[in-house]
Amino acid sequence: MTQGATGLLPAAAWELTEERREMTWRGMRYACRIVRGGAGARHGGTGAGRGGPEPLLLLGGALQDMYAWPRLERYVAPYAPLVLVDLPGSGDADDLPAHEGFDVLADAALHLLDVLGLPRVNVLGASYGAPIAYRMAQRRPGRVARLLLAGATHRVSGPMRVFLREAADHLERSGPTAGEALDGCADDGRYADRLVRYLVNTRAQERVRQSAAVQRLLRRQALRTTWRQARRHAACHRRVLAPRLIPPGGVEGVPALVFTGEYDLTTTPEQNGAVAATVAGSRLVLIREADHMAHLECDAEYADLVLRFLRDEPLDGLSYCDTYEVPALA
Repeated sequence: MTQGATGLLPAAAWELTEERREMTWRGMRYACRIVRGGAGARHGGTGAGRGGPEPLLLLGGALQDMYAWPRLERYVAPYAPLVLVDLPGSGDADDLPAHEGFDVLADAALHLLDVLGLPRVNVLGASYGAPIAYRMAQRRPGRVARLLLAGATHRVSGPMRVFLREAADHLERSGPTAGEALDGCADDGRYADRLVRYLVNTRAQERVRQSAAVQRLLRRQALRTTWRQARRHAACHRRVLAPRLIPPGGVEGVPALVFTGEYDLTTTPEQNGAVAATVAGSRLVLIREADHMAHLECDAEYADLVLRFLRDEPLDGLSYCDTYEVPALA
């Protein structure tokens, strides 16, 4: 964990408090964690209306669960409560039927707000979470105080699309040997190696901060994938191959920030910009020395950008990123 160029320092783990809540939607059980700053919280309160910004609902990537963002927790929770969720099909939640898509996941996320009694939240959708967050803001703009999309695209295309299709085929064909538990490790290394190459810009690794370390981390995580998780990953890969990840109609009335690393090959700056153009008044930010895994490569800068947007602070002139006004689509 780094201080980076921001001066932002993470809280110690013992400074944070955590609450777990469970809920059910359409017969599917799922859960969330609410992480707050403790007695030393730096915003002077514990939630909306008490001196700080609205809570931040974090919807993460396809291969992540609600424990996958410890760095961001320690940076953000002292200033705003953080809600991390295992939606159906992820983490400890029940499976999401293969025919269900991002519409159902957005409904489940909105139901979570009702269960928690949160009238309005900030929503950060990262990668797989971006289509969910976008739908929340489009359907219920009054529930979303600010929308942040990290690594967003209308449609997965090119080599990434080919990889996801092949990866889903590979994971669906594979299975445990007779007598092997579903909790056994599924991968022989080939899937892990290819996954890393498509999430990290290895061609620009000399210019991407901590690239080698992030590659090792991702490969290690992929090699620990169980057969049970592999089946879910295959379903997520299929879901991301949908022809339209971002629904038509745009978003209005919600302050929005779309951002990614300047070297992102998974969802390119151009693809993120095209999504930003569908959200009225949004801005596009590219984090320097980072790619699709910016939250790991530049964790302090990533958190600083998020917090600045939550607090309505200026984004221009920051040393670690470039900011662009995005013309709205006609």
